[in-house]
Amino acid sequence: MTNKDSSLMKSKHIPISVEEFELMEHPFGWKAEYFNEKAHLTPREHLVRTQLTLTDKEITDAHQAVRSGQIVPVDPLLKEQMIETFLEAFEDSVEFCDWSLDSFRTHARKNITNYFQGVRGKPHPVSSMALDRNSTQIIGLALFVENKHSRVELDLLLVKPEQQRTGIATAMVATATNSLYAEGVRDLRCGYHICNERSRAWQHKFGFEEIPEYFYCKLKSSWYRHEIWRREELGQIEQLEELGTEKDRWDRLVQDLKPF
Repeated sequence: MTNKDSSLMKSKHIPISVEEFELMEHPFGWKAEYFNEKAHLTPREHLVRTQLTLTDKEITDAHQAVRSGQIVPVDPLLKEQMIETFLEAFEDSVEFCDWSLDSFRTHARKNITNYFQGVRGKPHPVSSMALDRNSTQIIGLALFVENKHSRVELDLLLVKPEQQRTGIATAMVATATNSLYAEGVRDLRCGYHICNERSRAWQHKFGFEEIPEYFYCKLKSSWYRHEIWRREELGQIEQLEELGTEKDRWDRLVQDLKPF
């Protein structure tokens, strides 16, 4: 890992006119503000909760990795290496946007230490590590906990950048879900940072679905409303009908979930 703070993601501060700001696309989940003749885009701190219904259909992606010894149970003696893997995996991730390097390192140590101490829930034995082909270095982690309500949660999932998009995350989680179903677990909880598009896409592909929540639905409705207005102003009418359908869907969810 680099020792420069600049390696961590930074908020975006773009010199632009207020008219241009209003017509620019605002990335979903980010706070878009305008002051001092600049557009300021900052990731919103919000965890989107998700759930996966487990079925008797076994996920086969894991078998080859397990047979080769690439996926193994978590070893507490390798905590230091797990911390370094955390740092590499999240070095340029939106979750730590604008953090100092010292704060980032402190958080990584606290996150792994708290897992083994059961701070976020009792560590579950389906937790695993993915090793490189020489079985000497950790390249991925899938940590599961059982919370105070006896629900199993995927607490932490990460893969080193150079091994991402190779199926390792899927293999680790598939190994766990196969075992969990055999144990009688039928529901797995997880979550992702609202601005982490890669995590969102992976969870959707695996089968996780968002748990409807008022604030998230409100943000979705507002985003679609602004995007429709923006495209109308620019004369971009190609997808307005589809966007309108989505806006109406989120509007209905907002009404259904509106607090009393």
